[in-house]
Amino acid sequence: MSRIFINYRRQDSEGYVGRLYDHLTRHFERDDIFMDVDSIEPGADFVKVLEDAVSGCDVFIAMIGPQWLSAGDDSGSRRLDQWNDFVRIEIASALQQNKLVIPVLVGQARMPAPNDLPDDLKPLARRNAIELSHNRFTYDVEKLVSAVKSALPAAKRLGDPETLSQKAAALKAIRDDLVGATHSPLYKFRTENRYFPVIGEGNPDANIMFIGESPGKYEAAEGKPFCGPSGEVLDEMLLSIGLKREDVYVTNLVLDFPGHKDLLPEEISFYAPFVDRLLDIIQPSVIAPLGRFSMEYMLKKLDLPEKRGKISQLHGKLIKAPMPYGEIHVLPLYHPAVVLYSASQKDTLRKDFQKLKLFI
Repeated sequence: MSRIFINYRRQDSEGYVGRLYDHLTRHFERDDIFMDVDSIEPGADFVKVLEDAVSGCDVFIAMIGPQWLSAGDDSGSRRLDQWNDFVRIEIASALQQNKLVIPVLVGQARMPAPNDLPDDLKPLARRNAIELSHNRFTYDVEKLVSAVKSALPAAKRLGDPETLSQKAAALKAIRDDLVGATHSPLYKFRTENRYFPVIGEGNPDANIMFIGESPGKYEAAEGKPFCGPSGEVLDEMLLSIGLKREDVYVTNLVLDFPGHKDLLPEEISFYAPFVDRLLDIIQPSVIAPLGRFSMEYMLKKLDLPEKRGKISQLHGKLIKAPMPYGEIHVLPLYHPAVVLYSASQKDTLRKDFQKLKLFI
């Protein structure tokens, strides 16, 4: 996961890019700056590889030098007009994904006019540019750094002890309400089997909140989420980004064990208001739905354009969304149980979890 993506053409601005990179590393971690797709495997869809790389950034820097518009290939054809030009694919992808695209002018270059650009790049002409001049390079880079910092997601500042106490009390009130909810579609099943409702567990002021699908039999017996084999996978993924269970908040979309695999609409409808109350209390900066059901609920609740997408398409993609308490990010993830059925998915899940480092 890279916060900053630098798009450039070697024959046009490579020297400036190296100098810019050196300056940026004084303000950002090297791992947060992406410059090149090192390798694309034989047979891979290179357009998708490039689009996926762009999807992981928050800020997209488009370096424009004096030969940016006119650079051609060996046959004399302009590269920007070619469908398989990496520079064009990356910029078009960033524009389509509504990334913050900052044109950076070097070598006394000027912004291109819309008529000079292919259709998928025409919106670039409307982006306000920053010029990096030779005489005041450091000053100009500082302006760019300021713009980049203002666009990056910030970790939520933890509340004071009084706030934490108030939130803990509010969470307990939700549990009390659910324990006595005799009209719940799962109340009879829960009481007959002496199960517990599973509200959630973790930091009541967490910056990251995971929403699974429903507790299993082990979780219902203990009254804690993700305490079975799926929980072991979740803990491993958290550890891979330097977190423990107590650093985040973990809950489910349905807060009682349903006794069957797929969640029913009436179950989601009943428990969703409880989950909404959890969100209002915790106010996370990033919500990570685990699995199809919780992803669909969150995307539809927030009425996001991606609400009709499939988890196979959206997993690992940061999606900005408004909440009453401010802007957040939604990061759909595969449910940890996927690793129990397909060990090959562990690398995918681990890679997607890396994007949460932005919020730590």
